[in-house]
Amino acid sequence: MVDAVVSFTIEKLNEFVIKQANIRIGVKDGIEWLKNELGYLLISVNAAEAQHNLPHIRLWIDEVKDVANQAVIILERFSSQQEEQAAHEQGGVLDRMRSFICICNKEVNLYDIGKDIESLKEKIIGIKSRRDEYRINDIIINTPVVQQRKRTFVRAASFDHEKDVIGFEDDVQTLLAQLVNGDPFLGLISIHGMGGLGKSTLASKLYHSSELSYFENRAWVCVSEEYEITRVLRMIIKSFTGDQQDSLKEMEEFELIRHLRNMLLDVDHYLLVIDDIWDVDVWKKIKNAFPDKNNGARVIITTRNKVVAEGVDDTCFVHELRFLGADESWELFCKRTKPTPNLEILGKEMVDKCGGLPLAIVILSGLLSQNKTYTFWSDVKDHLWRKLKGKSAEIEELLNLSYDDLSFRKKQCFLYLARFPEDHIIHVFNLKLLWIAEEFISEADEEDGVYMEDVAEDYVNELINRNMIQIELLSPEGQVLMCRVHDLVRDLAIEKAREHKILGIFDSSKQHPNPISWLQGQSRHAIYDGIGEYLKLLGPNSDALKLRSLAITDRIVTPEVEEVKLMYTRFKYLKVLDLSRAEDSESIPEEIGDLIHLKFLGLMGSIGGEVLAIPSSIGKLKKLQTLCGSDSNKYEFPEEICRLKEIRHLSFLNIEGKVNIDSNQTKLQTISNMSYTEWSHIDTINWTNLHTLGIESSEEEEEYNFESMANLTSLRSLRMFMDNCITTIQPLASCKHLKRVALMGKMKDPEELSLLPDSVTDLFLCKTEFEKDPMRILESLSNLIALHLYQCYWDRKMVCTADTFPCLQYLTIDSLGSLEEFQVDEGALPCLKAFEMRNCSYIKKDMIPQRIISLSSVPYVSPYWLH
Repeated sequence: MVDAVVSFTIEKLNEFVIKQANIRIGVKDGIEWLKNELGYLLISVNAAEAQHNLPHIRLWIDEVKDVANQAVIILERFSSQQEEQAAHEQGGVLDRMRSFICICNKEVNLYDIGKDIESLKEKIIGIKSRRDEYRINDIIINTPVVQQRKRTFVRAASFDHEKDVIGFEDDVQTLLAQLVNGDPFLGLISIHGMGGLGKSTLASKLYHSSELSYFENRAWVCVSEEYEITRVLRMIIKSFTGDQQDSLKEMEEFELIRHLRNMLLDVDHYLLVIDDIWDVDVWKKIKNAFPDKNNGARVIITTRNKVVAEGVDDTCFVHELRFLGADESWELFCKRTKPTPNLEILGKEMVDKCGGLPLAIVILSGLLSQNKTYTFWSDVKDHLWRKLKGKSAEIEELLNLSYDDLSFRKKQCFLYLARFPEDHIIHVFNLKLLWIAEEFISEADEEDGVYMEDVAEDYVNELINRNMIQIELLSPEGQVLMCRVHDLVRDLAIEKAREHKILGIFDSSKQHPNPISWLQGQSRHAIYDGIGEYLKLLGPNSDALKLRSLAITDRIVTPEVEEVKLMYTRFKYLKVLDLSRAEDSESIPEEIGDLIHLKFLGLMGSIGGEVLAIPSSIGKLKKLQTLCGSDSNKYEFPEEICRLKEIRHLSFLNIEGKVNIDSNQTKLQTISNMSYTEWSHIDTINWTNLHTLGIESSEEEEEYNFESMANLTSLRSLRMFMDNCITTIQPLASCKHLKRVALMGKMKDPEELSLLPDSVTDLFLCKTEFEKDPMRILESLSNLIALHLYQCYWDRKMVCTADTFPCLQYLTIDSLGSLEEFQVDEGALPCLKAFEMRNCSYIKKDMIPQRIISLSSVPYVSPYWLH
């Protein structure tokens, strides 16, 4: 990761020289020197990373990383000073007086940056000297790199099929059915899941099953992350035949493929397991070696990457391995160590911490079986991650493998997850905006017409596909709304985030002998509790000027007014300040406007849910991209909100009065809530970036008109909650990207629902009056995946006619008081997988087809949740 840090710094140095073309020559020359020297050091760093386990090389790499990080901080500080001066020059009389002072300070600032650069130059000279003094380059060159070292642990477990396969019984039966289904064609099966779930163990159980004894020709190969196709092919041939011919070493890739194919053409059928594939290209390059000669041959592939599993072939049977349940986890634990009654509570707490990961449970049980005393078990519980690593390097290696395979920016995004407390449910929408504000997502991506928010969405999906984070809640169309991190993965993230100076955590409930050491040098801080203790511990520390991100996390925190002001004044270079989890605030101080570098601001909640007035000084935050608040509070917006030209997301459920935005804020993507009166005065002609819009009205309007919505060509989610009649929704037909629609209120002509664009997949209707069964209208929305009807009114019968709603998967009918009969014709709702009926007392369940009534319940997603 250090090579990427250095590369990032070189990029920033280059950008700075271009943008600050008129700075003093001496300063410019110093920055050019830094850039060039770091470029040369990068060559050594790239090679040294492979030997980072050697202590003196680790120390040397850390020195390079620290210099790179300091260089970025120096540039940012100087740029900030320049921006402050420019802001004063554009202001009124008082600001111009300040500008005069700033001109005087400019030379001082240039002198300071010059001194800082000279200090870095001395450090780099020292780093180069130590590289030569300790002959680091010679060590790098002369030490062979064993690329497969980190795979040893995985291979060691590959054939351990005698392990207890608790919780796998259903998986074994499901996969055996695929293996012995009598289909003569080549059968492909992929098993995917997080490292340590037991993919290899399950595959081995199948491989050695007596039910597959008729596969006389079989082979097992484990593919490395740094694979070579020729090596993989040789392994398969040797595994099938035991052939150790030297002639194989001389063959090229195409020759090995031909040799293997000819060999398999001569056998009746075969079973092959390709264990732990990281790249689907491995299979794509070798699949031609496996002839499909209608002999019932089978290939099992295991991988931790869902994309690889699904990319094997269109006909491949994809099987996702689940985590163990609580009872299964305890059963597995007890098979390996028998806890005495006084240890059961401790044992269950530790097993729960393993989160259903079989490998962690097995290692834990082995560790605890050594010493069955309360003191020992209690000590293990308090330091579980460290104890598990000490017992077996395998668990850390397995988790590290997925992390090491990520790009630099994705590693940063992953490590940032350490800021969230244990068992925290993460709102993906906020997470994406935080990543953007933290500059883990590059603004350069938008030059290609791609929103940074969409890039962040891709990053979330990749981490999920790699089984590094877990899905907690999906929208009907499959977008991840909430996620979480397995406790052991989170422990890895915390450790590496601290090591790479990504994030420091302050938690007063943890007894650290030297808590300040957990924060020093970290560019981001997360406060779990004890704000006062945190501020006192940090003191008037010079690190405060280096802090770029500060967050209060999920635990209830009640900061004092003076503590809040201190956060706004001490950390003047913050880009992210997230206080939305803090409660019982009396007010939002004016000092918030001094944090002129903020890109993300999460506002506190108020005492007793009182309305909080956002101060007018918010208008100074010219870089602000995201402004959000606590969901349970109301906020009053000042007129100065309209000065925020970079604002992209205003995410508030409760707003008192006007939002005070204007038509020139064209970067807006999210407006969670605004009044119809304010909306009607907005010129939307340039609002082509708006993705999410919520409009509410309780005013005595006779009719509502939404003609200007036709301009919102990028709109994806819309919520309109109106007390009176909606004239027409016809303009929405122009919103070709619209997916989610929530409508509440009377409609002049409900038939217009059929005018919604084909892109709509999720529809929520509330308090809409129909003259007749609305299903006849709604069945024209052929791409609808989810339909929710709440307190809607029509005559007594609802009918889904044959062959309608071909894509509908989720159907909710709630509080339809007049409904007496629900008829589903043959062929209707063919894809329905969840059904919910609430408060429909007149409908008899025995009148609804059994295939509908027996479906699982619909996962609840609030209509207020548009993202």
